[in-house]
Amino acid sequence: MTQTATFDIAVVGAGAAGLAAALGSAQLGLRTALVGPRVPVDRAAAAAPFDVRIYALAPAAVGLLERLKAWPAVDQSRVQAVAKMRVFGDSGSELSFDAYQAALPRLATIVEESELLRALGAAVGFAAELQRIVGTFDALQPQGEATRLLLAGGQAIEARLVVAADGSRSSVRAAAGINAHELTYGQTAVVANFACERPHQGVALQWFDPAEGVIALLPLPGERVSLVWSAPHPLAEMLANEAASLASRLAPRAGPYLGALTAIGPARSFPLRRIGVDRLVGRRLALVGDAAHVVHPLAGQGLNLGLADVSEMLRVLAGREQWRDPGDPVLLRRYERSRAEPVGLMRLATHALARLFARDDAVSREVRNLGLSAVDALPPLKAALIRHAAGQGARR
Repeated sequence: MTQTATFDIAVVGAGAAGLAAALGSAQLGLRTALVGPRVPVDRAAAAAPFDVRIYALAPAAVGLLERLKAWPAVDQSRVQAVAKMRVFGDSGSELSFDAYQAALPRLATIVEESELLRALGAAVGFAAELQRIVGTFDALQPQGEATRLLLAGGQAIEARLVVAADGSRSSVRAAAGINAHELTYGQTAVVANFACERPHQGVALQWFDPAEGVIALLPLPGERVSLVWSAPHPLAEMLANEAASLASRLAPRAGPYLGALTAIGPARSFPLRRIGVDRLVGRRLALVGDAAHVVHPLAGQGLNLGLADVSEMLRVLAGREQWRDPGDPVLLRRYERSRAEPVGLMRLATHALARLFARDDAVSREVRNLGLSAVDALPPLKAALIRHAAGQGARR
């Protein structure tokens, strides 16, 4: 009979949060298994089109990637700093956020999903304590001071702590009996890239429209921008099927700032929903990333929230008492308590904003536009909001 391999930590899921969790655990000297498909590690050609799935990484998220020694592997010719953000209401109100005014080098860093996965995957390949296991999770079996993971095909491993990083439809979360609550927004996100006639100057633009949803144009390297349009389902279906017409539809809003837009490649779409869970931990189990929470993308904080989960989990593991193993329930409670407030606040804020700007009655219009104008008139409050979004108040 083949002996089952035993690890300190088994991370299930090879997305950005899973790769970061596995890499960080291995760098702490913990014997780590990463369960999931391998990601490509070849650099994109200089002329390759930009991925339509992009992330706006907060400074705290970039800081984590730097500590993991993964950020230097990111092709810096394919990232873009966001120096300023302008948010427009539906009655001429505007709210602007400026990195300089908040004493930050940048508000966020735009990076492609494919490039981030490639860089993390490359760093994972050099982690001495990390073993890649290409397989699909099937079931959990408690085993005293460990948990056995059964994989499709009959393979099994044991770990003192299982980290579920397998996305919003987490099979690990379901196997652990942790309930997830889903709320649909009646919207679909349409994403596409465009060349712009005028330089974007590192400025992100966002419009709130109760009839058409939330429209964001994020700067890409060169004279290019990335569209994230959270639109009602019927409108989104039309937009996704006619990428070329997106440019003309965006012209009244984008034209004064970016000039004419030209579509680069096709558009993609995915439905929007909010997912919350009853708890972030279970028996020798911790949830991170989309397995733990999904929020509306209007604030661009989904991955930042997931990487903050990973950062806090690594902090708890690094600071544990020498006699506690990684799956000790005391450590898991520390992790869960520390993430409760930031996750709850982000979920509440994004949900409230999405609901407020979806309503088209007179009271809602007055409230949201007065709110934008009031915040814009209070520089200290704006600076505090920027620092919070940047993760400046988060534990390191």
